[in-house]
Amino acid sequence: MSETTDQGSQPRWHLAWPRSFRLAGVIGLGAVALAGGAGGAAPALAASTYPSNAALVGLAATPDGGGYWQVASDGGIFAFGDAGFYGSMGGQALNAPVVGVAATPDGKGYWEVASDGGIFAFGDAGFYGSMGGQPLNDPVTSMVATPDGRGYWLAGSDGGVFAFGDAKFYGSTGGTRLAAAVNSIARASGGSGYWLGAVDGGVFAFGSASYDGRAAYTPPTPSASTIGQRAANLAISWQGRNYTGVNTDYWHAPASKKVAYYWCAYFASYVWQHAGVSVPTESYVPTFQSWAQTSGRFSPAGATLHVGDLIFYSPEHVGVVVQVSPNGSVSTEDGDWDGTSGQGQTVFAQSSSVVLNTFNTRNGEGAGHYIISGIGLIG
Repeated sequence: MSETTDQGSQPRWHLAWPRSFRLAGVIGLGAVALAGGAGGAAPALAASTYPSNAALVGLAATPDGGGYWQVASDGGIFAFGDAGFYGSMGGQALNAPVVGVAATPDGKGYWEVASDGGIFAFGDAGFYGSMGGQPLNDPVTSMVATPDGRGYWLAGSDGGVFAFGDAKFYGSTGGTRLAAAVNSIARASGGSGYWLGAVDGGVFAFGSASYDGRAAYTPPTPSASTIGQRAANLAISWQGRNYTGVNTDYWHAPASKKVAYYWCAYFASYVWQHAGVSVPTESYVPTFQSWAQTSGRFSPAGATLHVGDLIFYSPEHVGVVVQVSPNGSVSTEDGDWDGTSGQGQTVFAQSSSVVLNTFNTRNGEGAGHYIISGIGLIG
């Protein structure tokens, strides 16, 4: 993912809810707790609970702290306290799931951002451009608005930053190999800089933003008492390695393939082999998934995950589960991750590595917001 100052692309959606309604929230295919009202958008009912058709992925507060909005991955908005409802993408066709929400300075509007960089503006939120329809190396994970609300920054999982409107570009980690994916961005005072945060606790400061320390997260190393735990231990120990594998054995790729090919399936099958699973060396994700299906080691997406399992994705990728937390988050070691895109298979494979990713699978997505197609069962 690279950075830009302004792509100037056209808005994909800019919707406003009819002013004659007052809503407590809208999600999925329609509204809930609908009540008549006149004039502008009215505040939602307080201390209420409403069902969501999709996972909640973002939260933004009103300027006075008297309310907040929640956004779901299908674009539905829930407004609480003194937060007004100004429209949503609930029930609309999306090219990619929504991943965040940001409020305007006066609280009379908000933006939704999708993982493909699409921006959806509601209320008095202005549309200043987006990455929707533009090529991305990695998905967008978060956004933050400028102090006056006349611009915003988008951040991608590789640390690429995209600045629109009056937002200025101060730098990014795009093109830099990271130990873990970026999942948040915060604005410095006055909008003259920003911080990027990664799932492993990494913090990257740009512009006037100062670096004052960080938290550190590493998935705990389980004991090697089971085959799944052995697989996790191996995958974690190989984090950061490139396509040459362990001792330059190319993850057991055939001798004729000792050049840089896409290698996530090679890596995953290598992990399983060394953990004790009798699995052939696989170079192609669909073939690996087919083997798992015919070998009784496959479960559809949504199955309970265990350490050592594999996650198969659409489009083609496979990662190794190294931690499953009680709060629902999952960590995987993904081979052939964060390579340089747009220059062909060899360049991507030579520049990629084994990377730790952490995510929640409740909306059917995994690392990089890829859609999960199934689970490879190690046990």
